[in-house]
Amino acid sequence: MTTNLYKINSKWQKKFITMIFNKAKNKEKSFLRIAFENLDLINEKSDILPQYLFKYYSPTSENILDIQNQKVWLSNPKSFNDPFDCKIGYDNEKFDKNMLLQFITKNGCVEEQDKSDGFTIEEKWRIYNSRLGMSLGYFSRKEEYSTARDLMLLSKSDKFRETVYDFLNEKETELDTKISKLRDVDIRVACFSEFDKYNEFFKKIVMWSHYADNHKGFCVEYDLELLKKDIQFSLKDYEFYYNKSEYLLEKNVALIKAGLFPVEYTCNRINIPITKLKKFEFDSLGNINNNCKINELIYKTFIVKSANWNYEKEWRLIIDGKISSFYDNKLPFPYAKKIYLGCKANTELIDSLIEIGKRIGVEVVLLKMDSKKFILEESSTSSYNFTRENKQSRNPFD
Repeated sequence: MTTNLYKINSKWQKKFITMIFNKAKNKEKSFLRIAFENLDLINEKSDILPQYLFKYYSPTSENILDIQNQKVWLSNPKSFNDPFDCKIGYDNEKFDKNMLLQFITKNGCVEEQDKSDGFTIEEKWRIYNSRLGMSLGYFSRKEEYSTARDLMLLSKSDKFRETVYDFLNEKETELDTKISKLRDVDIRVACFSEFDKYNEFFKKIVMWSHYADNHKGFCVEYDLELLKKDIQFSLKDYEFYYNKSEYLLEKNVALIKAGLFPVEYTCNRINIPITKLKKFEFDSLGNINNNCKINELIYKTFIVKSANWNYEKEWRLIIDGKISSFYDNKLPFPYAKKIYLGCKANTELIDSLIEIGKRIGVEVVLLKMDSKKFILEESSTSSYNFTRENKQSRNPFD
């Protein structure tokens, strides 16, 4: 695959994730370990990465320190404001139908006169041929599965009906345990937005409301030009112990480039097939055994989001929990180019970020409300500094 193919395929990120896991020689290796062994795939992202990404911040002391230390916080997806976000789904109705057919197959079919304590062959085929959920055309004329199941069970004896429901509930509990384990995967995420610097950014006032404490916070513009260069590892793994800073710097660039993906906005969640759910195995600690196909599906859930959020134009940096933990969930991210202060930012925040901007060589600007349109406009800090200095030069007791 070449970069040109990426450009004509808007869903290249899913293909990239599939290609990475297809390269795995050991099913227990993580996404980044596999990626590091295939730098050619990482380098194919060079022309796809955006020039700039924006990240909105609330005006907390932790966020201010992160900017000062040129780091980015890697969040636990459980903290996200969308309950669907990063959570793999499954077709519970299809699973229920599959399990009921399994029950019938295991217990065998009965004759018509014994149907109160079993299913007949005709009832088995009635279940098999029933449709799932909403269907169009020919399939819409078929009986809906849940209707067929409930009507048939009403004709059974209380004892048999209870046996069937106990079986289905047991299987559903097992499934919920597996899904819970999948959703508890150890991955951390940092969220950014890709806006056209001049035609979109200043119009995105709702982003300031949602993610920058109602315009009281700030936004950082990150320049990714350095990430567009091809990566080649010059240091071996054992050199971590002799040249730690250079080794980590080299790896840091690669893991950021490998882990950056645009979010795909869609109406459909990533669902795990029933066949894969059945094959899940737990280790002695109760965790699901690593499997590249499962990990591939999990990774894809992290880059898919409801179409209702498409105004965010989000990119995500996805990092394995083990690596995130090494950095205390604060990954070095020295790409800040410009800091925008919200139109309701207080003087304490403004003063702090102006000083930090000088220290790390990053331009700081103020935003103010346009007098005619619902947009923000940029303002230099020079007038703010002049007003501030002029105020402080006056004797308040005079």
